[in-house]
Amino acid sequence: MKSSRGQELIPRQLALEVIDSIQKVLFPADMHSEGLLRSLVKRQGFDPDCLRYEASEYRLPGETEVAYVYFGSRLADLYEEVTNPTPRGPFAKWIELRCRARHVMMATLGGLAIAIVLGFLGLTVQIVQLWLTWIQVKSAQEV
Repeated sequence: MKSSRGQELIPRQLALEVIDSIQKVLFPADMHSEGLLRSLVKRQGFDPDCLRYEASEYRLPGETEVAYVYFGSRLADLYEEVTNPTPRGPFAKWIELRCRARHVMMATLGGLAIAIVLGFLGLTVQIVQLWLTWIQVKSAQEV
């Protein structure tokens, strides 16, 4: 990536990151991605050289993986957005606000409190029934 005067036009690391991003991240070597890339070349005027997956031409011997110095944080942000998308629209934002961890914990604690109260009410009803049964048995024995 040098000019006719021998100067670098763009840094080598940046060029390798661009090639790797196109060939491995955006358009990996599968049928769906390749079909999308072919349609972009045909309809949108993308460079036809993008269809050649020959990165070995650009790499030095022993240079197999590229450390993403320039695009690393941006690609990480894109990955985070894909795996955990930002809510769109008022309903999705409303749901997002109410589905945070503390809301889930509060709902769980509320459910636990209701279960405890219902358990005590059930126990109280059973004790009253037992007492009424005992009174009936006692009054039946006296007669």
